[in-house]
Amino acid sequence: MGGAVARSPAALLLLLGPLLALGFAAGAVRALAARPDLPPRRRRALSAAWVLLLLAGTPLWLVAAALLGIW
Repeated sequence: MGGAVARSPAALLLLLGPLLALGFAAGAVRALAARPDLPPRRRRALSAAWVLLLLAGTPLWLVAAALLGIW
């Protein structure tokens, strides 16, 4: 029977913990980008940074987890 391999809660936390940290960091950068006291150029850069953090960070972590044997 094919299906998901049963994993311990610690292994699941090891896989999903960095993804949660990435999401938290991206949210913090997005909140920082919304501050009205920042110059427009810096706000645009931070707006791009939080999107890139999610778009690049998540796949990179999943590849790293696969290479490390975590996933």
